[in-house]
Amino acid sequence: MISSYKEITVRYLKSNKKRALLTIIGIVLSVALISTIGLFFKGMQQVELDNIRDNYGSFHVMYKDTTDKVFEQVVNNPKVSKYGYYKVDGEIKLNNNIIADKLVTTNNALDLLPFKIKEGRMPKNEQEIAVERWAVSYISKSVTVGDKINLGDKEYTLVGILEDSYSTQDGNKARIITKNDNLSKEDSILLVQVKSSTNLRKAVNELTKIGNEKKVSENGPVLRLEGAGTKEGGLDGLLLAVIIIVSIVVVCTVAVIYNSFQIGVVERMKEFGLLRAVGTTPKQIRFIVLKEATILAFIAVPIGLIFGLIAITILYFVFTIIGKESVIPTKLVASPTILIASFIVGVISVYISALLPAIFAGRISPLLAISSRNSITKGKIKKTENRIIKKLFGFEGAMAAKNIKRNRKRYRITVFSIVISIVLFITFSSFMDMTLTVTNEPNESRDIHFTIYNNDYDENKTNTSLNSMTEDVKNLNPVKDVYKNYRYYQFKAVIDSSKELKEVKNIENIYKSINYNGKNQTLVYSSVQPFDDKSLEASKKYLVEGSIDKEKLEKENGVILIKKDQIDNEATKKKYLGPIANIKVGDQISIQYDEIANASNGSEAEVKQKEFGEGKVITVKVMGIVSVDPFDNSGNPSGLKLITTEALAKKLIEKDKLEPTSLLIKIKDIKADKTAAEQIENLTKSNNSLHVYNQIDDNKREKASTLMIQILIYGFITVISLISSVNIINTITTNIILRKREFAALKSIGLTQKGLKKMIVLEGILYAVAGTIYGCIIGCGLSYLLYKAIGGVREFAWKVPIGAMVISFVASLIIGYLSVLSPLSRIRKTNLIEAIREE
Repeated sequence: MISSYKEITVRYLKSNKKRALLTIIGIVLSVALISTIGLFFKGMQQVELDNIRDNYGSFHVMYKDTTDKVFEQVVNNPKVSKYGYYKVDGEIKLNNNIIADKLVTTNNALDLLPFKIKEGRMPKNEQEIAVERWAVSYISKSVTVGDKINLGDKEYTLVGILEDSYSTQDGNKARIITKNDNLSKEDSILLVQVKSSTNLRKAVNELTKIGNEKKVSENGPVLRLEGAGTKEGGLDGLLLAVIIIVSIVVVCTVAVIYNSFQIGVVERMKEFGLLRAVGTTPKQIRFIVLKEATILAFIAVPIGLIFGLIAITILYFVFTIIGKESVIPTKLVASPTILIASFIVGVISVYISALLPAIFAGRISPLLAISSRNSITKGKIKKTENRIIKKLFGFEGAMAAKNIKRNRKRYRITVFSIVISIVLFITFSSFMDMTLTVTNEPNESRDIHFTIYNNDYDENKTNTSLNSMTEDVKNLNPVKDVYKNYRYYQFKAVIDSSKELKEVKNIENIYKSINYNGKNQTLVYSSVQPFDDKSLEASKKYLVEGSIDKEKLEKENGVILIKKDQIDNEATKKKYLGPIANIKVGDQISIQYDEIANASNGSEAEVKQKEFGEGKVITVKVMGIVSVDPFDNSGNPSGLKLITTEALAKKLIEKDKLEPTSLLIKIKDIKADKTAAEQIENLTKSNNSLHVYNQIDDNKREKASTLMIQILIYGFITVISLISSVNIINTITTNIILRKREFAALKSIGLTQKGLKKMIVLEGILYAVAGTIYGCIIGCGLSYLLYKAIGGVREFAWKVPIGAMVISFVASLIIGYLSVLSPLSRIRKTNLIEAIREE
């Protein structure tokens, strides 16, 4: 017994569990998507922020040579949350070539500085020290944490070993840290961190005005990622991209949930007509629908948030499994702010989505609704209609074409649903491609563990040869692979003017017009780098076009082109990422050795400048194209980057021998890095010009950052694909179920089950074609908007997302076909007479 119309909602939900479940799934996936987006961007920001803090520290402002007055003004500022200070207390000589800065710090300074403990702990007093790992062997080969060591005229206890930094190794200047909380403030270096509750940019501007401005500096990389960088930092572009993406998702979320409610209302049109006939007011009908929305929202939204957290947790485990020991562990952030905001947006989206169906339900005419004719419209008979479709697909095809036009509202809802799914997929696929374009792609350098570098490199000298050392390094038991790293040689290159790219034309000093061999052509600078056999083999995994064959390269004057280049655009203060020219495999490039650019420092005046064509010009052929530089070699910063064999490089530069600048070393087991370091250093200790760089910690941080971004992006596109698929399945399934009476009538006049299936499948194909056309147009437009937003950070060429469009079309056809199988099975089991008499 129902005592009030308000009880109808709960009864309906209980009696139509499948319908309610489909709506809940739609809301759950939509809210999960919104929360995943928020957690995704927060996670990306945190990964980058942690990486930056590891390299630059977590402070916001630094004061050098502070006075007591400045110190008091700064630390008593209410916007300062934490401060610490330290002094550089002289240098300690470790051997003839290596010195160390002794840093005396306070407790908070250790938290703000970019020092991470690898083993042991941080010092607690001035009798204890922590040293960078690479420098420990220069103190003593056998020293371990807890040992007493003598440095200068003092004895210390080694309590900690710090992670290595490439910058200190490069400068042969290690860091030794000790602690003294009673350190004098005068002439110290003060580090300040601003409270998170205050406006960071305003607080930093205020703090930098205290004291001598020449001795105050900002921690720019950290401020940029925390949203308080300068306009040149490009964060505005990233924020715009985030706003565009979130807006797309919210609009699509509202559309998906609206679709679900609208279908539910249409399905119950007869029931609403009966309620109206017995005296229920439009306001009461609206209340029933909105109450339904409230119940479903408070069931589905929390579940959606839980699924969002589960999705992020799964991504974290995937990261841990894939990364293993080669990356530094990274924590994903479950931000309460993001979750609360997602909850609010989800609930509001549900109410907005339910509002129009509620209004529509309230306006239903009782007579038309009870007779089930409210959604039927008659089309005019046209004898020439659908001739092509009829010839291709027969009578069923013609019926399918008529059906999709007969009910315009149903047609719009179904096509709109497919459009939403395709727009989501294309937009986020484009975003994924753009994000991967502007981030550093992993290459072989991320897996290099040690580098032997020659500080006195001169290819014309023979006193120190890394060539002769290569075999000795290879024979060491912990070593897996050794790659010779050669310098790059500068060339001038001439290409056909048709190979110029529009995006690069806008950058000054890249292309220069030249008349060569009686033709107007384009002069660009280029660099050629020799690769040994091992390096060429490793480069094959980055090959996107052509082949890498040593014999063919040497026989045909072959080179390998590095596709992705990086140019600093002085006019826009941005970096352009992408190819320099539209060069394909098989193209020929005329190159001339650049005597001045390759001259050693100080000898440029002795070399005569030669215009292109005055020197020896050699034609090389592009045999292959690799996506990125396999070994992080800089090459010419504004020209073509080419790779070739050692033998051909000698021919091009007309020299009999090549000398590596460094040896890049991979070890078998990263856990045996100490043993490997000792054995490699034993080989180099007799030569003061050779230094061993341990890159394990730096590469772990870099790989962790890159891998996390990739996993987040691919995980995100998976969620998008899932919600798009469910949306199409939901719409098409409901569309068919609501037309049981119509299909029963067709079967009663002779249409077979096979013919019915063909007709419905063809309807799905026509819906997919229409939806794909509209979805691709809108998706491409939104993809271009994202490109313009991200272009504020990095310059690169926009590409029409053809791949995503093809995938969307094929997927919509497959999903559409699979969607009709279940409801068709139900229709086959339906009694025809009962279905036709259904009123």
